[in-house]
Amino acid sequence: MGSRDTRERPDVAVVAAARDGDRQAAEQLVGDCLPLVYNIVGRALHGHGDVDDVVQETMVRVLDGLPGLERPDRFRSWLVAITVRQIRDRWRAGRTWLTSDPLEDPGAGEAQPDFADLAILRLALSGQRREAVEATRWLEDEEREVLALWWMESAGELTRGELSAACGLTPSHAAVRVQRVKERLETARAVVRAVTASPRCPDLAPVLGSWDGRPSGLWRKRLARHVRDCPRCLRSASDLIPAEGLLAGLALVPVPIGLAGLVLARTTVAGPAGAGAGAGTRTAARGGRSTARGGRSTARGGRTARTTGRLAAKPVTAAAATAVTLAVAGAAWYAATGSHEPGPRHAAAAALSPGTSSEQPSARTPAPRTATPTPTPTPPRTHAPAPKAASVTAAEPRFTGRHALRSVDRPGDYASQSDRLGILGPVGATSSEAARQAATFTFVPGLADPHCYSLKDAAGRYVRHYAFRIRLDTDDASALFRKDATFCPRAGSTPGSVSLESYNYPGRYLRHRDDLQLWLDPAQDTAAYRASRSFVLAAPWS
Repeated sequence: MGSRDTRERPDVAVVAAARDGDRQAAEQLVGDCLPLVYNIVGRALHGHGDVDDVVQETMVRVLDGLPGLERPDRFRSWLVAITVRQIRDRWRAGRTWLTSDPLEDPGAGEAQPDFADLAILRLALSGQRREAVEATRWLEDEEREVLALWWMESAGELTRGELSAACGLTPSHAAVRVQRVKERLETARAVVRAVTASPRCPDLAPVLGSWDGRPSGLWRKRLARHVRDCPRCLRSASDLIPAEGLLAGLALVPVPIGLAGLVLARTTVAGPAGAGAGAGTRTAARGGRSTARGGRSTARGGRTARTTGRLAAKPVTAAAATAVTLAVAGAAWYAATGSHEPGPRHAAAAALSPGTSSEQPSARTPAPRTATPTPTPTPPRTHAPAPKAASVTAAEPRFTGRHALRSVDRPGDYASQSDRLGILGPVGATSSEAARQAATFTFVPGLADPHCYSLKDAAGRYVRHYAFRIRLDTDDASALFRKDATFCPRAGSTPGSVSLESYNYPGRYLRHRDDLQLWLDPAQDTAAYRASRSFVLAAPWS
């Protein structure tokens, strides 16, 4: 199905003026085109750390080639074709970095969000739109290029003709490629439904026995066979709306301010009117680019500072100088926050102490291990405060010991378990011994990081995330399990409360959803979300 070309597009006169050397027109053109390029590259590369580099190189090449554009009315197709070529060049230059898990790049040292996470967070997606975005994780790498273009077509950003031209295909061949990707996306949506269902189909357990919890094209195929043959899973997916209907008119993922500033800085200096200076600038920027990949905020901030420093040292127009300032400001913002949660946050995690601000600190700033939330008594059972350790070491975090986790926004409910799945449920003095035991956990030094924590139940099973669902499993001694079962304390929404952030998925927190199931969900800048991921450490029930 062809898309409706409803979005505002660059004016032909602006394209012509930029082609003829008008710097102001060139700046406007860059600002108009950057969101489209960023979304295509981000989705095609699955949010890998090289996305920013590819976007920058694409925009520089666009302005370099603009003087040779004979048909300004075909600028859009030409722009997307250059974007696709840059994506393919990056594939050819180093395919191995794309075949690794983008969330755990070996050189990164810390987990990063993929593009699906960014889309869900920045666009506040929910329901079937959110499921559709999550389903993109289950596609093959080679399918992502067509997916990225078709996504833009469905959202009204591209026409089918522009999509075909960008891929170098005839319209009929492009239609075949698009249809194939659509079918695989729909299959992946059904798989997402089956995997995240609660309770999950019991016949699915044997299939998932060896799954490591990472979505992939291979596991999409394996799980799809079960879904196709399972009446229960088919019924669960029967209300799925065709993806085109979900994506129609969907907003683009906003371009990070740091990247926008850096692109403007590079392109305004390297535009058609200053090609000579632009060549030197691009050489300097490439030379100053950090070799560290994986999207590490410190490396990216350093690369940005070095690049913009070189740019600022060159004679530039006032507009270019402004762009440099934006780039530096953006780099400082990312370096200071380091987190994927929007909104203001403190540089230190001292907010864990009672009486301090409850705003979320940096997701990558370790919480101080000397501050302990004050356990809150919960009538009618008298809760004694947790004993304070005489000293704190790396192997002995402050919160170790047995605790109950009382919900901030549902004070009578506690983190608990049912059939090994995490839930939020009421617990009181009259509750059964089994219910009190299910709501009591032992905090131990984190399996993956002793500065964080792992939580065990009475049977010795650990709280962990599995396909982002909180559950309790026996330690299988794998590196993945240790990371899945490690949580780092962050400030809660109220003084004295705490939030548990995933060790290997920074920016995702243990929280309860409206159905009182416990999930690992990406941060949202809303009071309701912050309350749903906040708990008070209370004395153990059992």
